[in-house]
Amino acid sequence: MWREFIARAEKGDEPFSAVCAHFGVSRKTGYKWLNRFRVEGEAGLVEQSRRPKNSPRKTPDSVSDQVLALRRENPEWSAARISAELKDQGITPVPAPSTIDLILRRRREQAAQQATLFRAHPDALRFEPNYRWTLRFGRELKLSASAVLPVLVKDDTTHFIVAVSLLPVTRREDGLKIFLEQLFANQGLPWRLALPEPRVQSALTVWLMRLAIGVDFVVDESSGSEGDGQQLAAQLAKLPAYQRMALSRLAKTDLLLPLYGARGLTEKSALTLLEQLREKHNFGGSQEAMQQRSPISLYRPSARAWPEMLPEIISAPEADVRLVSEKGIFTFQRRLIHVGRAFAGFEVELKPTLVADHYVVLFAGQVLGQVDVSAAEVDETTSLSLHLA
Repeated sequence: MWREFIARAEKGDEPFSAVCAHFGVSRKTGYKWLNRFRVEGEAGLVEQSRRPKNSPRKTPDSVSDQVLALRRENPEWSAARISAELKDQGITPVPAPSTIDLILRRRREQAAQQATLFRAHPDALRFEPNYRWTLRFGRELKLSASAVLPVLVKDDTTHFIVAVSLLPVTRREDGLKIFLEQLFANQGLPWRLALPEPRVQSALTVWLMRLAIGVDFVVDESSGSEGDGQQLAAQLAKLPAYQRMALSRLAKTDLLLPLYGARGLTEKSALTLLEQLREKHNFGGSQEAMQQRSPISLYRPSARAWPEMLPEIISAPEADVRLVSEKGIFTFQRRLIHVGRAFAGFEVELKPTLVADHYVVLFAGQVLGQVDVSAAEVDETTSLSLHLA
């Protein structure tokens, strides 16, 4: 439009006001574009941003960085708590809680955009809900008619307990897979799932990797105090109800402890109690007094939908691909490398590292470990093991 306007105005065959009337603009606007063209040429006809060059009330980047750092360190803190902490630290200017909410919202939007640009790479969402869930088993719980194993899944970022259940003691992995299938269908998929040590690759971990869920192995923090927990649970069972309540407050860090102090539980009543403990934790009671947001106010279901079929495993073009045998072994550069029977029948990838003769072994995009092929002679019958990732 403006190029045609400038051509007719510069031609001078008709009054300038008539040219402006023809294009439906005022004389003031017409002269603005004509003067831009005479000073800048064609570049002057490009629409310029109306954003002000200076924003005196804009929150300094250093303060925004402090806000994001506090949220990373304390994901349960509310905007008001973060504002108060900045004031205590002497940070100026101190943004209002509404401004802090805006900063955090922009951070979430940037993370989502980065995830989209990089094919939803999970590192962009490291401090968002559903980046990693941690699965924890309780101790065996003896009921009136059977024995079960309590299990809970907690979101690392928000401390929200996503789900709880009771699994049969026998065939635990089969029961766990059914539990996770129902959980993923209801809440979506996390980017990573932390399982309790020991580190053992199994049909379950292979299934998780095929769902593009990274698998971590962590030490269960509650496992170190199992003896103390059993002793306290025994004490609770012997005490009157009002004393059990007082003593249980001292051990509030162990969410499952009241489950072991209850008497005469059936599987149905145990599951009801477990759900009540989950609800109490998620809604919280002490967060408001500590100016903290409750887990349920921080958490939201994952946007990663449960797939109807397992996605196809696609290998990188530059990787060396090898098929794992029934014994969990594959051949590479005339060496035998052991990855485990769980991967039998599947293909793994190998990519070189910066260290000579060292290769990274991957399955479904997840690093399984590294192997040093120089540690064995060519055609040696002893297989090499992976250095765990």
